[in-house]
Amino acid sequence: MKTHSLISLLCLLLCSCSSWLPPLEERTESRHFNTSKPVRLDNILQIRHTPHNNGLSDIYLLNDPHEAFAARAALIESAEHSLDLQYYIWRNDISGRLLFNLIYLAAERGVRVRLLLDDNNTRGLDDLLLALDSHPNIEVRLFNPFVLRKWRALGYLTDFARLNRRMHNKSFTADNRATILGGRNIGDEYFKVRNDTVFADLDILATGSVVSEVSSDFDRYWASHSAYNATHIIRRGDIPHGLQELGYDDETARQALLRYRETIEQSPLYKKIQNRQIEWQSVQTRLI
Repeated sequence: MKTHSLISLLCLLLCSCSSWLPPLEERTESRHFNTSKPVRLDNILQIRHTPHNNGLSDIYLLNDPHEAFAARAALIESAEHSLDLQYYIWRNDISGRLLFNLIYLAAERGVRVRLLLDDNNTRGLDDLLLALDSHPNIEVRLFNPFVLRKWRALGYLTDFARLNRRMHNKSFTADNRATILGGRNIGDEYFKVRNDTVFADLDILATGSVVSEVSSDFDRYWASHSAYNATHIIRRGDIPHGLQELGYDDETARQALLRYRETIEQSPLYKKIQNRQIEWQSVQTRLI
């Protein structure tokens, strides 16, 4: 009898999980900035001002993983108004934490940051995400989140249809002026942090017509019924611990980070950005 009662209680608990999702009315509304005046990115990337309705974009293929990281770091460090970031995977490793750190520094200088992550791969990130969201200029949302943070797999028993629908989008947009999109998630294997990694992927860095399309698509996902405020989902978290992780107090991690930064500064794209010599390809583009 006791076993039967325990099973019934567990079933009742699992069946109520989906009802724990917070009301979407608690979210704030926001859209991408239409920045019309010249911005720092225009100078750094030598962005050409062309009509947004002509379908032309300037693109630079990011075949090299170190260039792919350098491009993201350049967008963050050059942004003056906004960063809209959307990813399926963002790992808590050297590259992931370095980009988190740069994002936090951007928010400190007044940049508005909107970070939308698919919740399928955020295990172990709750403290960091709450620490980021605690900044007044940063808002974090989770796509189709898991209500049970520790025992996530249990959610599939009662909410399979929702939790099985994941967001694989990957876009990285600064000031509605430049964007990166393609195959790379955020993680050490995507940016060749360690020399023993054999991994291939492809992104593009783009300016021009396609950027506003990416920004509008980000707005659509940001306002969707599947995107929930991280603070409304993560009910237990340690913000001070998350802030500590952002600061790289661990000496081993800090040294690894410094070595990787030196590697990035030797990449061809980093030098092209420093010398204002990016070789853009002007092409007709359409976001699919």
